[in-house]
Amino acid sequence: MTRLTAFLVAAAATASSAFAPALYKNTLSTAATPNVFGVTPKVQTSTSLFEKGKKILDQTELPEKLYFEKAKEAPKVLGGIKIGTRKIVVVTGASSGLGKKCAAVLAKTGRYFVVMAVRDVEKAKKVAKEEGMPENSYVAMKLELGNLQSVRDFVQNLKAFKSARPLNHLICNAAVYRPTDPEPAWTDDGFEMSMVRIA
Repeated sequence: MTRLTAFLVAAAATASSAFAPALYKNTLSTAATPNVFGVTPKVQTSTSLFEKGKKILDQTELPEKLYFEKAKEAPKVLGGIKIGTRKIVVVTGASSGLGKKCAAVLAKTGRYFVVMAVRDVEKAKKVAKEEGMPENSYVAMKLELGNLQSVRDFVQNLKAFKSARPLNHLICNAAVYRPTDPEPAWTDDGFEMSMVRIA
């Protein structure tokens, strides 16, 4: 189903644009007119583009979903009281590696309130205690960057938590790094997770 959805979105994007070149339009004509230099370009029919797209999608294995709406986190409210006069900083991927250390250092300064944007909220709470982060210096919120609905849910929860307070800093630390994986990994929305691979 995900494969079909990704293909339909791609097909609609190329076929419905008023500015798309003639070779992307839904025509079966293979006749081409010479350009200003008198050269007749090769024209590819939309049928062959459709077949190429279908072949690519048929060969691609898509993973199981990363995020389910059932797993949506209930918004945390009254964050303004907890935040106080500190600046708000969101750190993605704050439950391991560099993000974990970054979140811990910022929280321990006392000048920042850290929002730990993570896949696993329970793991983030455990990591925060292990790192010795003060109790009222952070909050862990669910964010799966491999799903656009999860991103929307996170933003909605963050707005509910911070009320009218501005977001002062955003540290985009979360990443997927698979340099030796010969097969691409895909998000729930059909985007490739890692754009650079070593062949």
